[in-house]
Amino acid sequence: MPKRPKNPASPRYKARMGYEGEYYLVKKFTSRDKPGFYAVRTPGSGAGKLPKPDIIAVDDGELLAIEVKSSNKSYIALNEAQVRRLLEFCERFVVRCPRCGEEIRPKPILAARFLGKEWRFVEIPSGWEGVIVVRRTSHPSEASLDEKLSSPPHERGGAASSQGKRGRGAAGSDSG
Repeated sequence: MPKRPKNPASPRYKARMGYEGEYYLVKKFTSRDKPGFYAVRTPGSGAGKLPKPDIIAVDDGELLAIEVKSSNKSYIALNEAQVRRLLEFCERFVVRCPRCGEEIRPKPILAARFLGKEWRFVEIPSGWEGVIVVRRTSHPSEASLDEKLSSPPHERGGAASSQGKRGRGAAGSDSG
């Protein structure tokens, strides 16, 4: 791995932290070394005209589109444009079962990495409009890296809030 830049405020440092977060999650999926758990990075996800997430993954057979954000702060926000791009990807990326013809779409997930502290995962509801904000838990011991990442957020506790003008409701979050 290349050396980290010396200035934490530099764009290069921020890009490096983003890459390391994505790389870590991909390794978590692929290290399970069994069918139904796999992931690939999609470099340059924020660039270009086509919407695409940072990672496309399969978690226990469930398809996920994951946007990864890393921060030293106590919160992480996904702006309205980023939310819209992730949801658009999930609407367009459709896999059809060859046996039954059922359409399978990825779940849109925000993976929030609080540097040196914990990970939190938020499933973004379809049709969400506005900003998604995820706050670090006050007790890092609550975080568990072994949980299934795609468990329904309402079963996993926590909350994210919308601070956008048209934001509705709250998206669930989890530590993971």
